[in-house]
Amino acid sequence: MILQTKIGKVYTDIVGKDFQGNDVHSILSVPYARAERFEYPELISREEYSEDSFLNREGSFCFPQKKYPLKLNIFMKHHMLRPEFQPLKDVQTENAFVVNIWASDKFTEKKPVVVFLHGGGEGSGTVPIYMMNHIAEQGVVAVTITYRIGNFGYMPIFDNGEIRGSLAYLDQQTALTWIQNNISSFGGDNTNITLMGHCGGAVAALYHYLNSTSNKLFHKLILCAGNIPILSKIDFAKNQYKKLLAKNHLTGLKELKKLSVKDLLKIKGGQNDIIDGKFFTEHPMNLLKRGEFPSMPVLIGANKDEFSMIELPMYYKTLGITKKKEQLKEILLKKYGEFAEILKNEFKTEATGVVDLQVLIMELFVFHSSTLFLMETLEKKCPIYGYRMNYVPNLYNGLRGSCHGAELAFFFGTIDKMNIQITDENRRAVMSIQKDWTEFIKSGKIADRPLFNETDKIIQYDKDIKAVPFPHVDLIHRTQNSGIADKLRKEYISNRR
Repeated sequence: MILQTKIGKVYTDIVGKDFQGNDVHSILSVPYARAERFEYPELISREEYSEDSFLNREGSFCFPQKKYPLKLNIFMKHHMLRPEFQPLKDVQTENAFVVNIWASDKFTEKKPVVVFLHGGGEGSGTVPIYMMNHIAEQGVVAVTITYRIGNFGYMPIFDNGEIRGSLAYLDQQTALTWIQNNISSFGGDNTNITLMGHCGGAVAALYHYLNSTSNKLFHKLILCAGNIPILSKIDFAKNQYKKLLAKNHLTGLKELKKLSVKDLLKIKGGQNDIIDGKFFTEHPMNLLKRGEFPSMPVLIGANKDEFSMIELPMYYKTLGITKKKEQLKEILLKKYGEFAEILKNEFKTEATGVVDLQVLIMELFVFHSSTLFLMETLEKKCPIYGYRMNYVPNLYNGLRGSCHGAELAFFFGTIDKMNIQITDENRRAVMSIQKDWTEFIKSGKIADRPLFNETDKIIQYDKDIKAVPFPHVDLIHRTQNSGIADKLRKEYISNRR
């Protein structure tokens, strides 16, 4: 189908009806920028469009990335390797600077906007789990951004005295500028935009919140399973860059640009966030400590079982996890020192075994302590809603629990993309989280839910939704100056890259 907007024609598919009975359209692959490999993105300006031209391309696109064999997951049962999390239908290209829009066909109206940033390891804005037609049905204009990932977006270049980095974040910033300039042509209100990110996308969203250019382009923030800022030192990143050049028999940028996509994907060890002088002018942790961030409503949290994704034997050695009960005390003592016994006692009743105990401890430091730190820091200037997601999709008989990314399936309403039997409990979960979070997107408030600022409580999404104190808050406070959390976060991110 073809629709006319103020700035040009678009290819669309009708994918539902909004609450007023209007058709909801999926408008994929609208270019927002152009760039050559390892070059800065250039915004596509409104003046380049005409009412007679088509804005978007047909089909969906992603930046080059490795494909995971689906048959492998028959044995692993890893939810992130399932087809709904992979861009199987996307065309891989280095020209995938696109936004994807879901909106009802009342383009003359001004509706609230949510912009979603997916994680930075792989994927795109059009993997099945991120499809936003059900959000658009709630009277919201929903947008996803596809940006450079992996080596294409996170590998800083050191060439002839020049530092070139943060390309993934600059792509996102350029897309946010495009959305600010053009979303009104799709019925969006550019004075009511919520930026939402998950995992690496949540870290990116936090960086935009702390960036003085980006944070003028949105008005509310949702951080799902994110982390605190972690940047590498320039000398470390430069040394890593020299090593990867030598290891791959390369001399510099010119040869990197000539590499085939396949060969560039094979290169390891060069991905680092650094103070590049363009996107990062100083370490974002300094801004947090000084309170130099804008006042806006923030919704932030994580799922109960974020790290169930590493409860697989292939990860145990790398992460220093033992399966043997007789080795547990030694392992915990080595990793956590004086806090080893305290941590063991805190989680022994929750854990299902030796491995799960170690995973729960890591989960506390990598995900949940980060969430609490950000909540307690941002509440000085922002109204904060916190959440803990305990909803479990009916996946692998609940094997992975409330797994990493589960809140997206419930909020986006895309559990129907998961090829699972959807239970009545799952349907109720979708309705409750969609009601709360779309209300936040529209107004910055959630009726009958506690503000963390006022109560020190968060929203626990479970069979019974209730306000609870942040789980293990005393233990997190007790260990926060130990350096354990920082060490584990850095190890985890390093192992992923």
